[in-house]
Amino acid sequence: MANRRSVMSTSAEPPSSSNNDPLRELFEACKTGDIVRVKKLVNPQTVNARDTAGRKSTPLHFAAGYGRRDVVEFLLATGASIQARDDGGLHPLHNACSFGHADVVRLLLEAGANPNTRDNWNYTPLHEAAIKGKVDVCIVSVCTVAQLVDQGHSPHLVAATCLFTYRAQFRFEFSALLQHGGDANIRNTEGKTALELSDSAARPVLTGDHRKEELLEAARSGAEDRLVALLNPLNVNCHASDGRRSTPLHLAAGYNRNRVVQLLLQHGADVHAKDKG
Repeated sequence: MANRRSVMSTSAEPPSSSNNDPLRELFEACKTGDIVRVKKLVNPQTVNARDTAGRKSTPLHFAAGYGRRDVVEFLLATGASIQARDDGGLHPLHNACSFGHADVVRLLLEAGANPNTRDNWNYTPLHEAAIKGKVDVCIVSVCTVAQLVDQGHSPHLVAATCLFTYRAQFRFEFSALLQHGGDANIRNTEGKTALELSDSAARPVLTGDHRKEELLEAARSGAEDRLVALLNPLNVNCHASDGRRSTPLHLAAGYNRNRVVQLLLQHGADVHAKDKG
C-alpha cells in the first residue's frame, strides 16, 4: 500500500485543465469555489461522479478539501454522499480536516459526517488534523458531540478521537468532549497519545496547566462566566503553583462562592483533593 503521507499531499488536487470535459469542469469549479458553474454542472448523475483520472474523488471531496463552504452546502443539498470514499478510503471530512477548513468541518459534522470514520490506514479525519497541526480544526461543537452520544456512539471513543485534534487553542466546546470520557493517554494506531503528538503550545492543555492561574483566580473571585470559558476536565483539579497549592474548589469554597462550587462539581472537581496543608 502506498505511503499515506504521499497520498494525502495530493488528495484534493484535480488536474487543472478541463479540456471541455463537463466532469472536469465540475471538479475544477468545486476546487475554485465557482458556485455558479457548480450549479450549472451538477445534476443527479454528476453530483457523486468520480474523478477517474485521479483518486476517484467526488465533487464533495474537492469542495471540502479546498474549503469551499458554499459549494459543500449546495452539494449536500443536491444529494452528494457525505460517506463517499476515495481510493485511499478518505471521506470528504478527511480532506476538510487535513487542509484546515474548520467551517467546512463543522458543516459536514452537522450534516452527519462521522468523526470516527477511518481510512485505509485507520486514520480518522481528526487524527489527520492533529498531525498536520490545523489549530482551527480542533473542536467538534457541543451539539455535534451530544448528538453522537445520543445516537449510541461510544462517548469514550468520540472524545478520544477528538482529543488528538486539540492543539494550541482552547474553547469551551472541548470541555464537552472531555466530560464525556476523553482520555489523553489513549494511543492511536501508531502508538502515539495526544500528549505525544502535541507541540509545546498544546502540551499545557493536555497536562492541565493551560491558563490555570486565570482559572484559579476566577474560582477565587466568583467570576462564573470566566470560569466556564476556561474550565475543562483536565484542569478542573489543577493546583496553584505557590502558596498552599489550592485547587479551584478549595478557593471557591474558601471564599464562599457557592455557584462556582456547583459549577466545579458539575465539571468533575474532586471533593477529596488535598492542598499543601
